Parts: sequence; structure tokens; C-alpha cells
Amino acid sequence: MNSIADRISVLIILLIYSITIVVGYFFYERKPLSVTVTEKNEPALQHIVLIQFKENITEESLQAIENAAYALTQIPGVHNLNFGHNVSPEGFDRGFTHSLTMAFHTAKDRDSVYLPHPIHQEFGAVFAPNAAHFVVYDFWK
Repeated sequence: MNSIADRISVLIILLIYSITIVVGYFFYERKPLSVTVTEKNEPALQHIVLIQFKENITEESLQAIENAAYALTQIPGVHNLNFGHNVSPEGFDRGFTHSLTMAFHTAKDRDSVYLPHPIHQEFGAVFAPNAAHFVVYDFWK
């Protein structure tokens, strides 16, 4: 009698597993791996500004520049903005002490929205008088 009960139990278990596999195969929503990777790695226009401030810049002026830099995030199309001080130990900074980085999804966001925007103009008015030298470099990631 145990062998019939064992056979029925195995048959029921196999039936349940088969139903689970069939339901999972036909009704589970699958997304291709490439779609997930593409969503995370969308092209972005990286905008980098390397800055060497004048030697006589005050802490107040530097703070005003930092505040104006972070105000740039209010401009539509600006993403992942960072303003920071160079901490590289390599000694290849050529006097550039700070950087401003951000990303745009399109060149139009940079050219037609960001560059002429009044907040960007205000940033320039605070930034330019205190900068000895700066380099602007853009590339697509």
C-alpha cells in the first residue's frame, strides 16, 4: 500500500511542478537584459569645467560661487551636478583647484536651454571675476 501512496504523492508533486513551470513560462513578464543595461547607460553629454581661482579669492567669494554652481540644478536638462575641490595626490593639476561637472541628455539641453539661461548667466557673473583660468570640456558618455 505504501508503494501506491508513494507513487500517487510523486505524481501529485510532478503535476504541481509542471503546472508551476508552464504558468511561469507563459505568464511571467520577461525583459531582455539589454533593455535593462541600456536604460542604465543612456548616452549623456558630460560637461566638465576645471577651475583655477585667483590667489586672492576669499572664502565668502568661494562660497558664493559654490552656491551659484548648485543653483544651476534648477535649469531644466541639468543632471548630476557636482562642484568640488581637487584631492588628487598625483600633482598633475597644473594649478586647477576646483571642478564643476554636470550631464545633459541632449546637446540641445546644453546649447539652447542651459547656456542662455538666466541662472547660468548669474553663475558666470559670480564665477568669472574670481577665476584666473578655466577649461571647459564636453564629451559624450
